[in-house]
Amino acid sequence: MTPFFAQCVMCYRTAAAQQAARSGVLNTGILILLIPPMCVIGGLLLLAYLRSRRRSTAAGNP
Repeated sequence: MTPFFAQCVMCYRTAAAQQAARSGVLNTGILILLIPPMCVIGGLLLLAYLRSRRRSTAAGNP
């Protein structure tokens, strides 16, 4: 498991050694890469909510 932790430290040190402008670009890139997984999770939660609501109304429990 040591190589996994080493990669995290390498990324952290690389980001810390960069200039402020490059750190801002790195942070923006991280946020952009975070958008698709959050949309997928949100979509799945919405789908589950709508299906559970449809089942409860079909059963006669509004």
